[in-house]
Amino acid sequence: MTMTLAQLEAEVKKLKEQVADGQRARDYIEIWKLQSLYAHLYHIGKREEVVDLFARKTPGISMEIEDSGVYEGIESIHRFWTGVFDAKRMMGAGNLALHMTVNPVIEINRDGNRAKGVWHSHGFCSFVRGESFKQFLCLGKYDMEYAKEDGRWKFFKFIYRLTFMCPYEKGWVEEPVTASIAGSPENVPDKPTTYHMPYSRYRINIMQPPPPLPYDD
Repeated sequence: MTMTLAQLEAEVKKLKEQVADGQRARDYIEIWKLQSLYAHLYHIGKREEVVDLFARKTPGISMEIEDSGVYEGIESIHRFWTGVFDAKRMMGAGNLALHMTVNPVIEINRDGNRAKGVWHSHGFCSFVRGESFKQFLCLGKYDMEYAKEDGRWKFFKFIYRLTFMCPYEKGWVEEPVTASIAGSPENVPDKPTTYHMPYSRYRINIMQPPPPLPYDD
Protein backbone atom coordinates (compact mmCIF):
# COMPACT_ATOMS: atom_id res chain seq x y z
CA MET A 1 0.00 0.00 0.00
CA THR A 2 1.40 3.35 -1.03
CA MET A 3 1.56 5.99 1.71
CA THR A 4 0.75 9.59 1.11
CA LEU A 5 3.23 12.26 2.18
CA ALA A 6 0.98 13.16 5.11
CA GLN A 7 0.81 9.52 6.22
CA LEU A 8 4.59 9.16 5.94
CA GLU A 9 5.15 12.30 8.00
CA ALA A 10 2.73 11.02 10.64
CA GLU A 11 4.53 7.67 10.75
CA VAL A 12 7.93 9.34 11.14
CA LYS A 13 6.55 11.52 13.93
CA LYS A 14 5.19 8.44 15.68
CA LEU A 15 8.54 6.65 15.40
CA LYS A 16 10.37 9.67 16.81
CA GLU A 17 7.99 9.74 19.78
CA GLN A 18 8.59 6.04 20.40
CA VAL A 19 12.37 6.55 20.32
CA ALA A 20 12.04 9.47 22.75
CA ASP A 21 9.86 7.38 25.08
CA GLY A 22 12.45 4.60 24.97
CA GLN A 23 15.23 7.03 25.85
CA ARG A 24 13.25 8.42 28.77
CA ALA A 25 12.69 4.89 30.07
CA ARG A 26 16.42 4.21 29.80
CA ASP A 27 17.21 7.49 31.58
CA TYR A 28 14.79 6.55 34.37
CA ILE A 29 16.58 3.25 34.91
CA GLU A 30 20.04 4.86 34.77
CA ILE A 31 19.02 7.42 37.40
CA TRP A 32 17.66 4.61 39.56
CA LYS A 33 20.96 2.75 39.20
CA LEU A 34 22.91 5.88 40.16
CA GLN A 35 20.88 6.35 43.35
CA SER A 36 21.18 2.65 44.19
CA LEU A 37 24.93 2.70 43.60
CA TYR A 38 25.23 5.49 46.15
CA ALA A 39 23.29 3.41 48.70
CA HIS A 40 25.58 0.43 48.16
CA LEU A 41 28.79 2.47 48.37
CA TYR A 42 27.56 4.04 51.60
CA HIS A 43 26.67 0.66 53.08
CA ILE A 44 30.00 -1.04 52.31
CA GLY A 45 32.08 1.89 53.52
CA LYS A 46 33.42 3.23 50.22
CA ARG A 47 32.45 6.78 51.13
CA GLU A 48 35.24 8.44 49.15
CA GLU A 49 33.82 6.94 45.94
CA VAL A 50 30.51 8.75 46.52
CA VAL A 51 32.23 11.96 45.35
CA ASP A 52 32.67 10.41 41.89
CA LEU A 53 28.88 10.26 41.51
CA PHE A 54 28.60 14.07 41.44
CA ALA A 55 28.62 16.21 38.30
CA ARG A 56 31.89 17.92 37.45
CA LYS A 57 31.07 19.95 34.33
CA THR A 58 27.72 21.41 35.41
CA PRO A 59 28.06 24.54 37.58
CA GLY A 60 26.07 24.80 40.79
CA ILE A 61 26.36 21.35 42.38
CA SER A 62 25.58 21.18 46.08
CA MET A 63 24.84 18.77 48.92
CA GLU A 64 22.93 18.98 52.19
CA ILE A 65 22.42 16.08 54.61
CA GLU A 66 20.08 16.51 57.58
CA ASP A 67 21.33 19.58 59.52
CA SER A 68 24.79 19.60 57.93
CA GLY A 69 24.35 22.91 56.16
CA VAL A 70 24.95 23.30 52.42
CA TYR A 71 28.17 22.17 50.78
CA GLU A 72 28.79 23.85 47.42
CA GLY A 73 31.15 22.64 44.70
CA ILE A 74 33.07 19.40 44.32
CA GLU A 75 35.90 20.41 46.69
CA SER A 76 33.49 21.09 49.55
CA ILE A 77 31.59 17.87 48.86
CA HIS A 78 34.87 15.96 48.86
CA ARG A 79 35.76 17.57 52.19
CA PHE A 80 32.51 16.30 53.69
CA TRP A 81 32.94 12.70 52.54
CA THR A 82 36.56 12.53 53.67
CA GLY A 83 35.95 14.42 56.94
CA VAL A 84 32.50 14.27 58.49
CA PHE A 85 31.70 10.86 56.96
CA ASP A 86 35.28 9.60 56.74
CA ALA A 87 35.17 5.87 55.95
CA LYS A 88 37.90 4.89 58.42
CA ARG A 89 36.10 6.59 61.29
CA MET A 90 32.60 5.50 60.30
CA MET A 91 33.50 1.87 59.54
CA GLY A 92 35.00 0.81 62.88
CA ALA A 93 34.52 -2.67 64.34
CA GLY A 94 30.83 -3.42 64.77
CA ASN A 95 29.62 -0.31 62.96
CA LEU A 96 26.75 -0.61 60.49
CA ALA A 97 25.15 1.96 58.21
CA LEU A 98 22.42 1.03 55.74
CA HIS A 99 20.15 3.55 54.00
CA MET A 100 17.90 2.09 51.30
CA THR A 101 16.41 4.14 48.46
CA VAL A 102 12.86 3.13 47.48
CA ASN A 103 9.55 4.46 46.06
CA PRO A 104 11.16 6.80 43.51
CA VAL A 105 9.22 9.51 41.72
CA ILE A 106 11.47 10.77 38.92
CA GLU A 107 10.79 13.52 36.37
CA ILE A 108 13.06 14.06 33.35
CA ASN A 109 13.09 17.17 31.17
CA ARG A 110 12.33 17.03 27.45
CA ASP A 111 15.97 17.47 26.43
CA GLY A 112 16.96 14.49 28.58
CA ASN A 113 19.81 16.27 30.35
CA ARG A 114 18.21 17.22 33.68
CA ALA A 115 16.05 15.29 36.12
CA LYS A 116 14.68 15.47 39.64
CA GLY A 117 13.48 12.81 42.02
CA VAL A 118 12.29 12.04 45.53
CA TRP A 119 13.01 8.74 47.30
CA HIS A 120 11.96 7.28 50.62
CA SER A 121 14.89 5.93 52.61
CA HIS A 122 14.63 3.68 55.62
CA GLY A 123 17.70 2.29 57.29
CA PHE A 124 19.48 0.77 60.23
CA CYS A 125 22.76 1.67 61.87
CA SER A 126 24.91 0.87 64.86
CA PHE A 127 27.94 2.60 66.34
CA VAL A 128 29.64 3.34 69.62
CA ARG A 129 27.89 5.93 71.75
CA GLY A 130 29.56 6.60 75.06
CA GLU A 131 31.09 3.30 76.14
CA SER A 132 28.68 0.89 74.46
CA PHE A 133 27.21 0.03 71.08
CA LYS A 134 23.86 1.54 70.20
CA GLN A 135 21.48 0.53 67.42
CA PHE A 136 19.22 2.94 65.59
CA LEU A 137 16.28 3.05 63.20
CA CYS A 138 16.35 5.68 60.44
CA LEU A 139 13.85 7.19 58.04
CA GLY A 140 14.15 10.09 55.64
CA LYS A 141 13.76 11.33 52.07
CA TYR A 142 16.28 12.01 49.34
CA ASP A 143 15.37 15.18 47.45
CA MET A 144 17.52 14.98 44.34
CA GLU A 145 18.38 16.75 41.10
CA TYR A 146 20.47 15.11 38.38
CA ALA A 147 22.49 16.27 35.38
CA LYS A 148 23.64 14.22 32.41
CA GLU A 149 27.32 14.67 31.52
CA ASP A 150 28.95 12.87 28.59
CA GLY A 151 25.96 10.55 28.37
CA ARG A 152 25.98 9.58 32.07
CA TRP A 153 23.72 10.75 34.87
CA LYS A 154 25.34 12.43 37.89
CA PHE A 155 24.18 14.06 41.13
CA PHE A 156 23.54 17.80 40.74
CA LYS A 157 21.62 18.67 43.92
CA PHE A 158 21.88 16.10 46.71
CA ILE A 159 19.63 16.61 49.73
CA TYR A 160 18.69 14.19 52.49
CA ARG A 161 15.78 15.24 54.74
CA LEU A 162 15.71 13.40 58.06
CA THR A 163 12.38 12.08 59.36
CA PHE A 164 13.85 10.33 62.38
CA MET A 165 16.98 8.61 63.65
CA CYS A 166 15.96 7.00 66.91
CA PRO A 167 17.37 4.47 69.37
CA TYR A 168 15.94 1.04 68.63
CA GLU A 169 14.78 0.53 72.20
CA LYS A 170 13.02 3.93 72.45
CA GLY A 171 11.45 4.56 69.04
CA TRP A 172 10.77 7.76 67.11
CA VAL A 173 7.96 9.02 69.34
CA GLU A 174 10.09 9.15 72.48
CA GLU A 175 13.41 10.19 70.89
CA PRO A 176 13.07 11.02 67.16
CA VAL A 177 16.56 12.54 66.74
CA THR A 178 19.54 11.15 68.57
CA ALA A 179 22.46 12.73 66.69
CA SER A 180 23.41 15.89 64.80
CA ILE A 181 25.80 16.38 61.91
CA ALA A 182 25.88 20.10 62.71
CA GLY A 183 27.54 19.25 66.01
CA SER A 184 30.47 17.46 64.40
CA PRO A 185 33.73 19.46 64.61
CA GLU A 186 34.59 18.32 61.07
CA ASN A 187 31.36 19.77 59.69
CA VAL A 188 32.24 23.07 57.95
CA PRO A 189 29.51 23.89 55.39
CA ASP A 190 29.48 26.78 52.95
CA LYS A 191 25.95 27.88 53.91
CA PRO A 192 23.50 27.22 56.77
CA THR A 193 20.95 24.43 56.68
CA THR A 194 17.94 25.34 54.52
CA TYR A 195 15.36 23.02 56.11
CA HIS A 196 15.50 20.56 59.00
CA MET A 197 12.22 19.49 60.60
CA PRO A 198 12.23 15.84 61.71
CA TYR A 199 9.24 14.05 63.17
CA SER A 200 7.75 15.42 66.40
CA ARG A 201 4.77 14.15 68.37
CA TYR A 202 3.97 17.74 69.29
CA ARG A 203 2.95 18.96 65.82
CA ILE A 204 1.35 17.88 62.56
CA ASN A 205 4.12 16.30 60.50
CA ILE A 206 4.19 17.18 56.80
CA MET A 207 7.44 15.37 55.96
CA GLN A 208 8.79 17.41 53.08
CA PRO A 209 9.50 17.28 50.21
CA PRO A 210 6.47 16.29 48.10
CA PRO A 211 6.98 14.34 44.86
CA PRO A 212 8.45 16.49 42.07
CA LEU A 213 6.23 17.98 39.40
CA PRO A 214 6.93 17.39 35.69
CA TYR A 215 9.18 19.89 33.94
CA ASP A 216 7.32 22.72 32.22
CA ASP A 217 8.93 22.21 28.83
